[in-house]
Amino acid sequence: MILLRLSLTLLLCTLLPHVDAQDRTPSGDTATVPNPLADRMAIVLQRSSDGHSPTPDDISALTAQTSPPTPADLRKSIPLIEKALENPDGPVRTYALTALVSLQSQQPQIPDATPTASAPADPNAPVQPESKPAPPTGLATYKPVLRKLLTPEISKIAPHLTEELQPNRLLTATVLGGFTPNPPSAVYPPLLDYLKRDDAISPVGQAVVEDLLELAEITPATAAAISTYLRRSDQTPDTRANLVDAIAAAPNQSQSLNQTLLAFLDSDDPSLRARVILSLPALDLSPDAFADTKSRIATLAANDQENLQVINAAKAVVTCWTAVKMTIGCPVYQ
Repeated sequence: MILLRLSLTLLLCTLLPHVDAQDRTPSGDTATVPNPLADRMAIVLQRSSDGHSPTPDDISALTAQTSPPTPADLRKSIPLIEKALENPDGPVRTYALTALVSLQSQQPQIPDATPTASAPADPNAPVQPESKPAPPTGLATYKPVLRKLLTPEISKIAPHLTEELQPNRLLTATVLGGFTPNPPSAVYPPLLDYLKRDDAISPVGQAVVEDLLELAEITPATAAAISTYLRRSDQTPDTRANLVDAIAAAPNQSQSLNQTLLAFLDSDDPSLRARVILSLPALDLSPDAFADTKSRIATLAANDQENLQVINAAKAVVTCWTAVKMTIGCPVYQ
């Protein structure tokens, strides 16, 4: 989701409708707009009623607030955000969605370094301690008070996942992804439904998958939806490779979903096969899948008739991959 956030600014600048110079807020006005979010939303709605769209600079200024909104300001802001989400002017909706994203907080994550025993490849070798996987750093979420206030608004926010403006779809995915941990059940249907769309193979589809992987423990329904999406025939080499990376790096793992990744070891695309091989140490696999796949990788590493990219990936992994869901001691494709 970090890459998604970095790309949103560029998308907003390039894809938002052109705003005439006469519609722009005069120079310096952005800096003097009152800080309370409710006041900002009220100004945007008033200007919209006069035929003026918020500019990219206005939208970017939302993320530069020096202090978080107060609970009173938030309660006053929500009805105004609702009105902005219903506005026929795309930049006004973008402003509202950006406001929602700006309310997310970067949550510091402290790695759990408690040693756990990992089974060695050689049964006669001593058991080596290995650090538990570290949770992701900098995950943007809504604080509990905000999550409570925004949960009833999900039904009004989620439709923008399929609206016509691509930046607004991406912003909506970011908003829905902020409901971790313990996401409300209302978050899941729009995300799962999006993966079934004909136009789902896109940056938005990637963002939706990342949401589903990060929100909470992966349910069987979520694993099945992502597996189906991953196997779609309209996936491109790049989109499928990006999904492999996202699944391997996900804080939550699903053995059934990871089994889908293992199937791509038989792909006709050597680059994808190498990508999966290098991601193996990051996956949570069943003991049988781990043993069988490790044996297969050893065979690939010794097969000089194989594709060189696949051989090199297998050689990089075979000697150090000693346990499932490793975080140290083996190269993981990034």
